[in-house]
Amino acid sequence: MDIIDFRVRPRTQWFLKDLVPKPIPAFELYLKLFGGTPDQKRLTPATVEESIEDMHEYGITKGVIFAGDAEGTANVVEVCEKFPDSYIGLAGVRPEHGVQKAYQDLKRFYLDHNLRGLNMSPYLTGVYATDRRNYPLYQLSEELGRCVVIHSSAHYNPNTPLDLSDPMEVDKVAVDFPDLKLVITHGGYGFGDLGPTIANRHKNVYLDLTSIHPRALTKTIIALANTQLRNKIIFGTNYPCFEYDIVELWKKTLDEKVLERFFYKNAARVLGLDG
Repeated sequence: MDIIDFRVRPRTQWFLKDLVPKPIPAFELYLKLFGGTPDQKRLTPATVEESIEDMHEYGITKGVIFAGDAEGTANVVEVCEKFPDSYIGLAGVRPEHGVQKAYQDLKRFYLDHNLRGLNMSPYLTGVYATDRRNYPLYQLSEELGRCVVIHSSAHYNPNTPLDLSDPMEVDKVAVDFPDLKLVITHGGYGFGDLGPTIANRHKNVYLDLTSIHPRALTKTIIALANTQLRNKIIFGTNYPCFEYDIVELWKKTLDEKVLERFFYKNAARVLGLDG
């Protein structure tokens, strides 16, 4: 069975910059709370080739990598174009620095470099997902069949309010863009059953379970993942926050009949890899 890791970092100097030599505040408290403090190997820079070997050891065939702005996306493009069989890229742009530039950058990343979607972290940028400066980016993504991945769970950036990551932001975007593939990250953790509820009520909203240990999920969410949300849930590690061996724990947590959808099919649909 092929596995797509929906949120991962290769162990290169650039992709580890927010964790090495010390995590930025937004990540540091998260790691302490969830017990996902990376071991020394995972925090030791390595080559992309070694990073691919790390994934393959646990059966992960493709990883989705991302950036927060156009400059960082250049690194994503470089890795994806050099290792197209192993990595899929999401773009990052900053509309608060100029909507027109953000739109042109995103269009270039989609059409010239075949990146499969837009990564948004409102808790870092301070810009709500419903900010109208984002709407041209959503329209472009919808028209080109790309996805938009929005950080929508409890965050630990002390400099921005918690509601920047409220899954209700995604709900409102889904109302305005019913054909845009939207992903609520980290299961909407910290907002109760709101994330699963929104994914259930919109045909175009998905729920990635990246960065979340199975033991942190409620019985309700596990039950929904095995039934109503079986076509909406997506696997990911957010490596190096969690080791790739968490694959084995998920195999014990979810029903066998949903594992192929969770590990591959749902992500492939969101990323436009299913033909």
